[in-house]
Amino acid sequence: MIARTASRAGDSLVLAIAAAIFVAQQVAISNIGTGGAAGAFRQVLFFSTTVVLALLALKLRRLWGAWLVALGILLNLVPMAFHSGSMPIDYAILQRSGAFPEVTRDDVGKQTNHGKDVVLDRGDIHFFALSDRYIVTLPVYGTNIYSLGDFVLFAGLGLVIVQVAGEPLLRRGQRTGQSGGVGAV
Repeated sequence: MIARTASRAGDSLVLAIAAAIFVAQQVAISNIGTGGAAGAFRQVLFFSTTVVLALLALKLRRLWGAWLVALGILLNLVPMAFHSGSMPIDYAILQRSGAFPEVTRDDVGKQTNHGKDVVLDRGDIHFFALSDRYIVTLPVYGTNIYSLGDFVLFAGLGLVIVQVAGEPLLRRGQRTGQSGGVGAV
């Protein structure tokens, strides 16, 4: 019982550290330029924090979704590794989505909206199947473009939340089953 409580407390710490690293990573790649020394620093920062995030996800390997989170991170890492730490997005897909009317043909080859994406023509994208290419419109949030890695990562996060939220119910059910079955006539 004490080991399980310590494990859950450790899991919470790992989740908090991962969340802090993720937020810092997103702020950094949104505000650091892609050229020169700043661009080199951005790439090193992005790749090192991505590896740390994948390892932290595996630290939580007892949670089913952690494996999917790590896989999603690595699936996103592949195309980004071939595009200087930026996620490639096809200009035609951007236009078809209608979500980013401010992005024009002049933006091909540039980082978008101070984010992680770089706008490219389809022929210039390495690992197109893993790039941001799936247009999804969600209520309230609106339209955005996601990668296969994003979907795997989201599924993993959902599983982690379900498991963490369900653990107290499982423990309560186990205690009820144990107390009802022991010594009952």
